[in-house]
Amino acid sequence: MQEEALYFHPAPDENGDPVPVFSPTPGSAPGTWLNPDEAATWSVTHPGVLPERLNGIPFTHEKLGEEDWRALMKRYRKFPEPAEPESPKRRTSGLVIRESDGRIWLAHPTNQFGGVAATFPKGRLEPGLSLVVNAVKEGWEESGIVAEPQCYLCDIERTKTITRYYLARRTAGSPKDAGWESQAVSLVPPHELLHFLNRPNDRKVLPFIALALRNHSGESR
Repeated sequence: MQEEALYFHPAPDENGDPVPVFSPTPGSAPGTWLNPDEAATWSVTHPGVLPERLNGIPFTHEKLGEEDWRALMKRYRKFPEPAEPESPKRRTSGLVIRESDGRIWLAHPTNQFGGVAATFPKGRLEPGLSLVVNAVKEGWEESGIVAEPQCYLCDIERTKTITRYYLARRTAGSPKDAGWESQAVSLVPPHELLHFLNRPNDRKVLPFIALALRNHSGESR
């Protein structure tokens, strides 16, 4: 017997069809957003109260498209990063988006797609985009957050893919605008990332984050 969906994602899928959400992620209390020691979660099915701004940066509604990605291709044409590893494996890229209070943004795939409870926003490299611009695009589509890449973080090799991650900071956007692939977006203190990330390949990123946070500790608070 097929499980009946009680909730639907507010955003349709790429074909314009409604997206059922069978196991919603609960949102967190409003106060968690302002406490850097607590994890905060915005749920698309159980929306709570989001502050107007966080760490001095307002949450905004952004509608991005092809012109924006072309502009970023020019802007990041000479983004400093290592050469891609020589491999026939498919390329993907994503962002580790860090708030100035030290917390990290994670996306919760809708219906725990692929058995993933939470992950860093990422996706397959799209034709015509560089890895860094693709990462920005995927970050916005999956989390609603517009972020500026700060530096190369790491390459994580999987069975069929190599994922390049960039450390980034939020500049605009809002988790309210997370696309249909994510049923919730969380802001997580570094010490809780292991609890949220249930897949080994995502956990491989954690040592690189720890090193990056030490290098950027002067910017934290």
